[in-house]
Amino acid sequence: MQMDLQNAIVSFKWFSKSTPILVACSGGRDSMALLHALHQLEYKFIEVAHCNFQLRGEESDGDQSFIEAYCKNINVPFHTIKFDTKVFAKQEGVSTQMAARTLRYEWMEKIRIKHGLHLILVAHHQDDQYETILLNLINGTGIHGLKGMLDKNDKILRPLLNVSREQIDLYIQEHQIAFREDSSNATSHYKRNLIRHQISPLIAQLNPNYLQEFSDFSQRMREAEYVFNEYIDRIRKKVMQPWKEGYQIFFTYLLNHPSCDTLFYELLSPYSFGKEQVKEILSTVKGLKKENASGQTFLSSTSRIILDKKSIYILPLNFELTSFITFDKWPQQIIFNECKIDVRICPIGKLNIRQSSKYAYLDADKIEFPIKIRFAEAGDYFYPFGMGKKQNPDKVGKKKLSKFFKDEQIPLAERERTPILFCKEKVFWVLPYRIDDRFKVTEHTKNVVVLTVIKS
Repeated sequence: MQMDLQNAIVSFKWFSKSTPILVACSGGRDSMALLHALHQLEYKFIEVAHCNFQLRGEESDGDQSFIEAYCKNINVPFHTIKFDTKVFAKQEGVSTQMAARTLRYEWMEKIRIKHGLHLILVAHHQDDQYETILLNLINGTGIHGLKGMLDKNDKILRPLLNVSREQIDLYIQEHQIAFREDSSNATSHYKRNLIRHQISPLIAQLNPNYLQEFSDFSQRMREAEYVFNEYIDRIRKKVMQPWKEGYQIFFTYLLNHPSCDTLFYELLSPYSFGKEQVKEILSTVKGLKKENASGQTFLSSTSRIILDKKSIYILPLNFELTSFITFDKWPQQIIFNECKIDVRICPIGKLNIRQSSKYAYLDADKIEFPIKIRFAEAGDYFYPFGMGKKQNPDKVGKKKLSKFFKDEQIPLAERERTPILFCKEKVFWVLPYRIDDRFKVTEHTKNVVVLTVIKS
């Protein structure tokens, strides 16, 4: 339901007259109407933030001077900043509008925190909401975009979402409020302006009440999204589990689901994978059994995906791992990234062997220092214990680690994170899969190194 401007503010439940708030003000009619109404209603704890994006030359500087003078006149603290928006947009590879939005909200949040303010108010109104939903629909958004803007999004509040542009114009006229007209609003250069000047009049012919209909639609989409998110969370718990510093997704269930494409997108998009990337990943996953696609990787701005025959591994892109550690003598414990190994030297006569892959038993006198722990590298090889040749079971052949990992069907993501113990660059344990035959315990062994994996 549409509301007049002051009633919309007073009835807005997320803040009161005692709440310290930062008001975003461009100098245009919408933000000036909001600032005027807050002042008229005697909201005492308000401060104003203005961004000069330097996109319209003297006009942008005029906006800044205008708002600064207005705030001085009504005795409201004023904060401003100048941005080289076009340079930032080029550096980030985004549109000018997106660059301005990012700069604006990041800076306002810093001002809010610095000055002890609780919330940030912006003047988006009912027409903005309709245009946002229509733009999202045109751009092929999912249910998340169709709900439009929220009246409360963390610290950002939009108290005018039920107030139309027409009502704001009436308020401006009634109170004779001065404002700055952005000359770019008169053009159809931007998509939003094209909708405003050319598409909206046509929609109004089809339904004069279209603004309210879009507001009601937005509310229905918010409620639908809540139900949708509950179901996605159930699926996430079913197929996704923590792995190292990232996650592992078991995708067999997803491939057989009637909403397979949507589920893939919802599970991967939080890691900055866009629609087209998700389509490519899904296409590759579907072809895993037909082609040798296992081990393929995909990168987003924040994450890396590694494909396996039954899983997707998602890892942070810039997570740093220790590359190697060396020891000149046996420590009591070896800690290497997430791996933790207890070390114990035991006389052969007191040895109690336990049959578990988390234990390794090695002839202590065969190991020379320094010892090193690191990840596998190209060309690494060893003599895997217990893997003798068919024609001569007692003779163990040399095997590259890459071939060993492949034969054991160890996923690529796991291979990259498998710690290897070396002495003098000779492998003696591939944790926790296999020791090297050259260092096994024999009838001639006197002392045994017992290595126990506590955490891997």
